[in-house]
Amino acid sequence: MLKSKRKPVESGEKPSVLVLYGSPHSKGNTWRLYEAFAQSIPKGATVQVYSAYDHRPEPCLDCGYCSRHEGCSQHDLDDFMAAFEACDIFVVVTPVYYNSFPAPLKAVIDRFQRYFSARFDRGVKPPIAKPRVAAVLATCGSGERDGLNEVRAQFKRAATVLNCTVAGAAFARGTDETGVTEKARDSARRLGEKIFDGWMFE
Repeated sequence: MLKSKRKPVESGEKPSVLVLYGSPHSKGNTWRLYEAFAQSIPKGATVQVYSAYDHRPEPCLDCGYCSRHEGCSQHDLDDFMAAFEACDIFVVVTPVYYNSFPAPLKAVIDRFQRYFSARFDRGVKPPIAKPRVAAVLATCGSGERDGLNEVRAQFKRAATVLNCTVAGAAFARGTDETGVTEKARDSARRLGEKIFDGWMFE
């Protein structure tokens, strides 16, 4: 059973799910991997999908504002960050570009700096009061695993101050030749079941 700092919810309560979607293709391989995961989301859950390519977030400027104040000097991600702080489940859904995230999604990850600064510069513990469970779904056109492992590692580092319990990751490799295989889809489905069926939304 997945362990979390959050107590089990009351019977009948439905989770809020925030999906950070990093592919420029709305219905491509990366979305198909997410669809397999999403089969476990219970009916009545609130699901928000934030497309990094549609919103084109600004990059972190290292301006130092969040070291002295709550929030960010740039306000284009205010609604996203509010949704992030409120969500129960956070899912990063991304293709791998050169062993990393695509630039628009990486900009969102970098903008989590506001929480690092809150924790380490301003002494806010924890910088986000509500705990959440997180997962990573990633696709890679080639058959290698280095990039998939790196995006997982990058997010796990970010999650250390985001009050996240990282449930796991599901990968689809070699999608340029095979698309998203049934084996990869099954991995995503099982990850969804681990989060939604085996933890707190029974």
